[in-house]
Amino acid sequence: MVNRLVERFQTQSEMHTFVVDFDNDLPIVLGDETRLGQVLSNLLSNAIKYAPRAGEIRLTGRVHSGQVVICVSDQGPGIAPGDVPHVFDRFFRADQASRTTKGAGLGLYLSRAVVEAHGGRIWVDPKPEQGARICFSLPKAD
Repeated sequence: MVNRLVERFQTQSEMHTFVVDFDNDLPIVLGDETRLGQVLSNLLSNAIKYAPRAGEIRLTGRVHSGQVVICVSDQGPGIAPGDVPHVFDRFFRADQASRTTKGAGLGLYLSRAVVEAHGGRIWVDPKPEQGARICFSLPKAD
């Protein structure tokens, strides 16, 4: 699923470089492939919006504490520390983002709902002026 999504986004944004770095033995997660695909699509779409031209968008996949952890990072402006607690709120748009990029402020809100419905969690690793990194974890299949 990840490779299909990355291929789709690469055709939409030839000005970015996509790097996929998943552990070779990454286990399967059980869930609704369509909904989980929407989560990744939302994260990739946000990365494209905020990453500079010719910037790198990186997807990583690892196992940590019995969970599969997927992260999407970009080299954009990052998320201001004061905005981090609110990025998953319904209709939230950072002041700067609301003036310069399109969006309704629902993508991360809906992503959180999907991830939590699958028994996982989603969070932001903010690095102002160094890009954003949004990760989510899901229980691995037994």
